[in-house]
Amino acid sequence: MQLRLFRHFVPVSVVLLVSSDALLITGAFYQMLSQSGPTNPPIFDDTSLHAQLAAGLSAAAVTTMISVGLYGEQSFIDFRQLLSRIAVAFVLFLMVMIACATYWHDGLKHLPDPANLPLKATLIWLGCISLTRGTFLITLGRGVLKRRIAVLGNGIQAARIARLVERGENQHFVPVSYIRMPGEWERGIASATAIEWPDAGPDALAELGSSLGISEIVVAPDDRRGLPVQQLLHCKLAGIGITEFLDFWERETRTVDLEALRPSWLFYSDGFRCGAVDELAKRAFDIIVSLCLLGFTAPLLLVVGCLIKFDSSGPILYRQERVGYRGRHFTILKFRSMRIDAEYNSGPQWAARADPRITRIGAVIRKLRIDELPQILNVLRGDMSFVGPRPERPYFATNLTAVIPYYNERHWVRPGITGWAQINYPYGASIEDARRKLSFDLYYVKNRSIFLDFLILLQTARVILWNQGAR
Repeated sequence: MQLRLFRHFVPVSVVLLVSSDALLITGAFYQMLSQSGPTNPPIFDDTSLHAQLAAGLSAAAVTTMISVGLYGEQSFIDFRQLLSRIAVAFVLFLMVMIACATYWHDGLKHLPDPANLPLKATLIWLGCISLTRGTFLITLGRGVLKRRIAVLGNGIQAARIARLVERGENQHFVPVSYIRMPGEWERGIASATAIEWPDAGPDALAELGSSLGISEIVVAPDDRRGLPVQQLLHCKLAGIGITEFLDFWERETRTVDLEALRPSWLFYSDGFRCGAVDELAKRAFDIIVSLCLLGFTAPLLLVVGCLIKFDSSGPILYRQERVGYRGRHFTILKFRSMRIDAEYNSGPQWAARADPRITRIGAVIRKLRIDELPQILNVLRGDMSFVGPRPERPYFATNLTAVIPYYNERHWVRPGITGWAQINYPYGASIEDARRKLSFDLYYVKNRSIFLDFLILLQTARVILWNQGAR
């Protein structure tokens, strides 16, 4: 099941897990902070301050877990990845607790053994998330939170839904049946769940859905002519949800399906809107985040600049023309990570693995994404946003627009340093990669909000920590 929060689709399981973590951790921290020594008074006279501090530490813990990807679907599938992310989150939260214990040193003296408070709090956090994750893994394994759906259609689009399940990319629904439409016999899904069209009256489909315990029907035939409008209406009246394929695909994969995309869906679907208030809030968000990050990373920027100068001849900063908002060109700033003559003979080309054009320092700063930091100045200048589609070079943008439908629509928002495609798909170095990344970019353009920007910003830390997609 999925909820739509501030235009972004979030699985109900994630919402419940975040809520469970926050409540359990807050309660455990409140109990810990309320402890008193044999003769000393509590940390504060007003117990409500206990709750405020516990809630603040709980929010820090949840934020840390989001940033390392502990609420991502892959964490529920790959146990080794779950353990590695818990280990990283453990270290990060321990550092947060050490900083808090240092700041509130005098107020925490009443607690038994205050010197070990950071480690104790981190172990309590570990116990809480172990309990919640154990419970949710059992619950998800039994399919308690999954919706039972029927797919109206048994052709190419229905097969794509089936592949989501086969590849383990779905944790939110169970396809109970694929209902064959006329003309789909030869290319239909070879599955025991495929059944014949119940053409036996206006209530046949509703009765079938009721008998199978179906809560939703996904309308996904390859040919939409001859849709059983009356039967679908009766299903709707009987309390069974009716969802169009493109809406279903967007909700479950958080991408826009380019293969089935129709202009009419772009016109009538919810999204693709951003008013003056939204633009003002986003610009304020960009400026605040950029200034904070610039102040925090200033020493690092100075060190990296010196290393680049000592490592190879040429300027510290690399300037390159990119396509930005509404197709306008601008000059992007990056730390130079390649030789100054990198494209002298070859012309424009995408970066490859073990690219010989990359310098020694360049290889390090590209893996850590440090080469992108000077783009903060582009954000402050208004050329870019902190979150948005990555800006492409004019040469590649022109070629991609010619072969990929709707590619130009990504330019209706300001390009970003990080983005929805960057945290969900590895580095793209081909037309097919660009097509896949566009499906994420269009989802962002359609559903952008400060909430989604904040989530992307947090999850960028996961991409950097696990070196996902850097070249």
